[in-house]
Amino acid sequence: MARIRSVHPGLFTDEEWVLCSPLARLLFIGLWTDADDQGVFEWKPVQIKMKLLAYDAVDAAPLLAELADHGFITRFEHLEKPYAAIRNFRKFQRPKKPNATHPHPDWLRTYVGLGG
Repeated sequence: MARIRSVHPGLFTDEEWVLCSPLARLLFIGLWTDADDQGVFEWKPVQIKMKLLAYDAVDAAPLLAELADHGFITRFEHLEKPYAAIRNFRKFQRPKKPNATHPHPDWLRTYVGLGG
């Protein structure tokens, strides 16, 4: 389910983020609206493309790989299903009543900004 999220203005001058392609940067912002309250989303490139880049003639899989290569997301599997998490998501998003709808392994806590 899509959610209203805030984008920190510092993102636009992040030296690693500006190295990503424009569509990868747009996708990254879109992923914030698609992720659950812990920053986790299902790794389903076709569905992600349909939800976040529906009118763009682009394949989401290489864009997701680009974001992973730059360290903005990390892919993992849980019970043989692919997921990904957004780095430092909870440092910038503070839902009032957080609800994790996807698996959230303990090792992800630090990655998404929930501490150790």
